[in-house]
Amino acid sequence: MRKQQKILTVLLLVLLIISAGWIWLMMRPTHETTVSKRIVVTTNAQAQIFNKLDVPLVGVPTPGAQQSLPKKYRDLPQVGNHVAPNLEKIGQLKPDLVYLDAAIASDYQQKLDSEHIKYQQLKFNTLSDLQTTVTSLGKTYHREAAAKQLNHSLSLPQQHPKKRQNVLLLMGMPGGSFLVGTEHSYIGNLITQAGGHVVGSGSSPFVTMNAEQIAQSQPTVIITMAHAMPDSVFKNFDALFKQSTWQAVPAVKDGHVYRAKEPIFSMTANLNAPKAYQQIRTWLKK
Repeated sequence: MRKQQKILTVLLLVLLIISAGWIWLMMRPTHETTVSKRIVVTTNAQAQIFNKLDVPLVGVPTPGAQQSLPKKYRDLPQVGNHVAPNLEKIGQLKPDLVYLDAAIASDYQQKLDSEHIKYQQLKFNTLSDLQTTVTSLGKTYHREAAAKQLNHSLSLPQQHPKKRQNVLLLMGMPGGSFLVGTEHSYIGNLITQAGGHVVGSGSSPFVTMNAEQIAQSQPTVIITMAHAMPDSVFKNFDALFKQSTWQAVPAVKDGHVYRAKEPIFSMTANLNAPKAYQQIRTWLKK
């Protein structure tokens, strides 16, 4: 009789332990419950990064003419581009969190606040900013290993040539105006990394310089970009460089003027950085 009681006691203890373990498994927080479930991203660069980190989304940006979405996101609702996001469409998706480009987030914060939509800014101003953001997202969504691997692929060596080319980075706008990029811009930072000297100075990513100041800086390489309407912008640059003032600039005189086009080149950092870096190195060597 006592032996049977002991056996029943042991079985009861085992049953209690199993029940307690099952309850703990059911009650413990999981990755899915500790992070946002319904996520919307608003730039193609963000979509590419979330794809690499294998984070599910419910809304993605409308890709530009030279862009494409990762395959697993192509059937998701599109919410416009980062310049003109469809805030009504974003609201219809009932997101837990919307990611905005930090450079233009202020344009949409008030509207998102009025709709009680939670948002967060992601800073992609330079490659270093991008890598910091990838690390942060990896921690948030428990994808640390994937984030580390992605950042490793984005690590570019600093070049130290014996002679550094003076590089003029021009960002053109429709209508013929342009700004000069500094080393604090995404492409300016890549130029420095590739061994060039960016002639634009200042603490801002882009500054204004007149033709006389540019001529005095003696750029040996000119890299042009288009903020929008690239066909029109590059035609304007072609006409500009035919002017006598520009004809005396070493880069123009020697034919070292290059076009930085999408999708390899962009205004903000993205996963095409290694390709852009290699292309810049090729231009500098010429």
